[in-house]
Amino acid sequence: MAVNWMEVQALATAALVATSTGAIVYAGIQLRHEREYRNIVNLEKHLTFFLSANFESARRKLALDRVEAGKLKDFVKEQPPRSVFDVLDFYEHLGMLVRKGHLNVDDVWHTFYEWAQPVYADLKPMIEDYDSPYVEQYPDFRRLMRAMDGIQRQVMSRQKVEHWTLWTPERILAHYEYELGAREGSRRAMREARLELSR
Repeated sequence: MAVNWMEVQALATAALVATSTGAIVYAGIQLRHEREYRNIVNLEKHLTFFLSANFESARRKLALDRVEAGKLKDFVKEQPPRSVFDVLDFYEHLGMLVRKGHLNVDDVWHTFYEWAQPVYADLKPMIEDYDSPYVEQYPDFRRLMRAMDGIQRQVMSRQKVEHWTLWTPERILAHYEYELGAREGSRRAMREARLELSR
């Protein structure tokens, strides 16, 4: 009985292709798991920094510069308080990491949205207005906020709540008062309300 070497070669080639495909798929799965793990490590690192005494002090300084006698101070986008830059630079860095794939936008939304959103709403003229001298400084933060707002809109639409309610001066003031320690427990209440909305 003669061996058909063409068939043997075809079978070997098919087996090699199948094995290579399996190896590529497995490597892809491994890479995806490695990236997810690195994203979580990066998120935890930035959360640790966010909650550190130094950055808490920077956030409190911004609140002090923005609140007076229970009201938001007038804001001049051309001459912002120096304290805005430490806070905005942190969020710009988060946005850059999301853009480069080092952080997952859903994770950043879950961890930082309730902190970033009132600051963004308050400082929006400085960050977005075309005639602002700082408009070119925060493109990744703008991109990040649009993505996180999209997630928040989906959550709020399920509960038939209007997204514009997040952008009120009262909510911005409540955020800064919390940073100043004037509203103990309000952050926990806000987080619990958001968890209820996402269920």
